Amino acid sequence: MRLRSHVESSSTMLVSAVSTQTSSALSLQTFGRAGPVPASGLRMAGAAVMMCALTRPDPRRVTVREWRAIIAFGVVMAVMNLCLYQAIDRLALGVAVTLDFLGPCSLAFVLAKRWRERCCAPIALAGVVLMAGQGSGVDLVGVGFGLAAGLCFAGYAVLAERVGRQHQPLSRVALAVAIAAAATAPLWFRALGELNVRTAALLLAAAFFGVVVSYTCDAVAAARASAAMIALLFGLDPVVGAVVGATFLHQSLDVLAIVGMAMVVGAGVAVSWMMAARTAVGTGGR
Repeated sequence: MRLRSHVESSSTMLVSAVSTQTSSALSLQTFGRAGPVPASGLRMAGAAVMMCALTRPDPRRVTVREWRAIIAFGVVMAVMNLCLYQAIDRLALGVAVTLDFLGPCSLAFVLAKRWRERCCAPIALAGVVLMAGQGSGVDLVGVGFGLAAGLCFAGYAVLAERVGRQHQPLSRVALAVAIAAAATAPLWFRALGELNVRTAALLLAAAFFGVVVSYTCDAVAAARASAAMIALLFGLDPVVGAVVGATFLHQSLDVLAIVGMAMVVGAGVAVSWMMAARTAVGTGGR
């Protein structure tokens, strides 16, 4: 990968990480009234309206092959967000996002070819055990939702690359978000009547930052980088999540949780960096 492309992808993913975690913090404030599941769906619905208005996608110009990737992207996106919101309702934001990061992290482990790369997997697993241990006070149901979100996140990383390389990728992402909103409609439609002005405003802000800005950045970065490099850059999310959780949500983490997070993020970043470096050497990139 060329240096310019690497810098652009890194900068784009940093914006994505900050936007995503800001969105999570905003959404968390709506759980008391809307609940995590309706909040996730309503955020998607608001984002779908925004993105379709901005990009004006034309479904007639999408090929059957492209539709397959877009539909899969939308479904994975919907399930990932539902699980993640259940996780952040039960866990500190930094811990939930770290478990979510295990998805692209695991993808990097699966794609690993050298023993040094594969040795990072046990380190990440040990980190999860530390975070889920009794000493960290972590809700195991929340851990389960976080791991499920991570599984979907792995699919998201792969599909983001495919959709990001399509013609007019942002309009394709808008279609995927619309599919995610439609797929979850039965879960959020009834909650519309229970929203007040403050909750609606928070969800719209969360939709803008966490979906419109974040998913657009993901698609742009995915068009310039490999799945392994994207997995590495997603390692920014847990760090930003921990900072946002501590700063705006006043969430504190004990030593075991912090060490566990560091082990998961460190292992994921290490294996992705080694794979990206190996790919760059093999293709003559810098």
